[in-house]
Amino acid sequence: MDFTLTAAQQDLQARAEKLGRSFAEEARAWDESDDAPYREIFDRVDAEGLLGVAMPSEYGGQGGGAMEYLIVVEALFRHAQSWLPPEPVFCTSGPGPSMFLLGDDAVKDKYLRDIVAGRRACNIALTEPDAGSALTHLSTTAVRDGDDYIINGHKSFLTGSNVNDLNATFVRFDYIPGAKGIGALVVDASMPGVEIRRGPVFIGDRGINHGDMVLTDVRVPAEDVIVGPGQFSRLMTAFNLERLHNCGFWLGYSQAAYDEAAAYTQRREAFGKQIIDFQSVYHSLADMWVQIEGLRLLAYRAAATAIDGRFPRLAEVTQAKLFGATVGPQITLKAMELHGGYGPTTDYAIQRIHRDCVTNVVAGGAPAVLRNGVAAGLFPDRRFSQA
Repeated sequence: MDFTLTAAQQDLQARAEKLGRSFAEEARAWDESDDAPYREIFDRVDAEGLLGVAMPSEYGGQGGGAMEYLIVVEALFRHAQSWLPPEPVFCTSGPGPSMFLLGDDAVKDKYLRDIVAGRRACNIALTEPDAGSALTHLSTTAVRDGDDYIINGHKSFLTGSNVNDLNATFVRFDYIPGAKGIGALVVDASMPGVEIRRGPVFIGDRGINHGDMVLTDVRVPAEDVIVGPGQFSRLMTAFNLERLHNCGFWLGYSQAAYDEAAAYTQRREAFGKQIIDFQSVYHSLADMWVQIEGLRLLAYRAAATAIDGRFPRLAEVTQAKLFGATVGPQITLKAMELHGGYGPTTDYAIQRIHRDCVTNVVAGGAPAVLRNGVAAGLFPDRRFSQA
């Protein structure tokens, strides 16, 4: 399989790399203060023409697909050394907006153009205090009442909860048990009965909130249903783009850690020579790069085999995300080790890179759950219990 980028893809990559580098000096301040000028970040990504990368042109997008999405977020993660600049790409063409493509024309026409243009921003509200990986056990309910649904429940870890106004919210319709009852609808943060809370303070991925959303008798019009009950597998095809975003994170951040380690080991001297000249050091760098290239092949394969060029296939993207979450923290920890005593100090970016990676290990699916999925694909004649 040839992963040579087209001229248009190379242009996207170059613009994302340039933009990413323009953010690098600011990333430290965002992390230290846990406060970032998100609207300014959003506008700068917009000015570079990187919003709506993977959305159809009929809704104001750039008509790209999963590969273009991966190229852009990977470059931003690597060169910004921050998780924040890719967020506007995520909010305008990631899994939340992509879910709308599975809905009917009414919900697409109502929201999608504004989302793709960045006039409105869309979270995914999936995780609950008692249901993270156990998605089919979620308890947030949507009960039909005339032309509306009444929503009650509690969602956790809504990235950007203090800056995004829309939530593609996973719910259980009319108390239907199991996966058959799960679908998604739009919840506007300004609706009566919606309470947005600050949420926990993270050791990484800092700058905007990862908050909670408490829903108490929230009335949502039936026309705002994105995917109704009985279509769980279809709904999850859009969520696969979340995992591709995670792949872009691991690929970009692993390269950022490698970049920092390669630069430091060529500056630092010990015993009369640069430490890169010690075999243990250049062997470590070689191992890091081979792992990065292995992850690149898995991630690019997942993007290249995406259904309709848009939704990564489950098997390929699960394998890629699992590999990234396995080797990524190892790479960043080794890079920090190569910095010696300076590695865990705030004087160097590598400790921030490592903290962000630790924070993201379970994002998009905990490794144990991903291994369940990989095993199920390897042995389709067996049924492995999730419990």
